[in-house]
Amino acid sequence: MISFIWPPGEPMVAGTGGSETYTAGHIRELRRRGIDAQVVTLGHGTKDGRQDFTDIPFTALGSEAHISELPGTVVFVNKAYNVPTRHKAAIILHCSIPKDSDCDRYKLYIVGRTIIATSVYSGQQWALYLDIPYARIHIVLPFADPVYGSMTRSKPTKRTRIVFAGRLHPEKGIYTILEMMHSKDMRHNGYHVTLVTAGLHVGTGREIARMLRDYPYAKLMPAQKSVKQMARLLAHSDILMMPSVFAEPFGMLSIEAQHAGCRVVASNVGGLPETNCGLLTLVEPRSPLALLTGIKQAVALGQATKKERDHAKKQFQLDESVDELLRVLKST
Repeated sequence: MISFIWPPGEPMVAGTGGSETYTAGHIRELRRRGIDAQVVTLGHGTKDGRQDFTDIPFTALGSEAHISELPGTVVFVNKAYNVPTRHKAAIILHCSIPKDSDCDRYKLYIVGRTIIATSVYSGQQWALYLDIPYARIHIVLPFADPVYGSMTRSKPTKRTRIVFAGRLHPEKGIYTILEMMHSKDMRHNGYHVTLVTAGLHVGTGREIARMLRDYPYAKLMPAQKSVKQMARLLAHSDILMMPSVFAEPFGMLSIEAQHAGCRVVASNVGGLPETNCGLLTLVEPRSPLALLTGIKQAVALGQATKKERDHAKKQFQLDESVDELLRVLKST
């Protein structure tokens, strides 16, 4: 049994971030291989997000002391409880580097535990933050669910279909997009823009969604809660925008889009450059002009060919990610 311990705070909600997608995908693949795996939550009871992930098992514990009783291997997600475990535990650090005042707490999280990061960039940053050798950190790269690669693309349309599918949050570059949308080039070049209203489980997301309710320059779409829904959206899009203004630890959505044959225009920061499957265009962050230029470049490159998509689908595969996870857990 491998138990992924969800961190304190918000429940595990679908369509809200890479940690959720990464964890659920690993559990599905482990169970497909006949290896028992589950999400373990504390403090939410059965309202812990299981309604969004009906195909994977959840266990709700009454207190953190019960973690010590779990059989098999314990893998903490982002944060760890200060409890002993039957076997050496691991911690997967999906999140971006916390503030300096939290450093001592994170140093306690890693004591006696295997440390896993999700990109070379992220691993290097955690090593510096935690003041440990980079060699102590294992890299288990994210993946695109096979559904993205198998989804049939829709036929091209006269208008270029551009989508933003990240959380409605300033750090994801939503305000860069809105400033860009008011340029004449954006409004008169035959672009059709869709903004996915993900991230409404927090106040910031709800506030931005209210601001956009009557926005005339883009279509609003509800958050895509399942792998198939997101894969279908990307297979019906030409360009995905990821204009993050902070250093993403990786950026799973980028590789998911490329597996679906959708070009990606993303900020040249953090782990995003590592997501290149051949359909990625990198641009300067916080610059509406750079984002628009990147979109024009992606349009000029044209629709991804079958050869380009086939190449993309061979990168960041789910089975390879789980192989590496199991190797790390077994070797430590």
